[in-house]
Amino acid sequence: MTNEEFEKKMEFIVEQQAHFASDIGQLKDVVARLANSSLKRLEDVDERIAALVDSQVRLTESQSRTDENLRNLISVVDRYFSDSRNRQSEG
Repeated sequence: MTNEEFEKKMEFIVEQQAHFASDIGQLKDVVARLANSSLKRLEDVDERIAALVDSQVRLTESQSRTDENLRNLISVVDRYFSDSRNRQSEG
């Protein structure tokens, strides 16, 4: 191999190395953007899940109060009709 051939091969290798370094830099940028975008979306999903959990807790509490109020109403209506029947049978 002559000096000139050696120089050409070295120049080619150096150019290829420069392209690889540039490509790797671009890939790092893309990966970083994707990672940041994914993190933002995961944070958004976490916030939405937390809101849904909070909403579910409030809904469960509200349902418990509604159940209690309904039981109380049923008890009042039962007493009303029971008292009404008792008065009719006595009278």
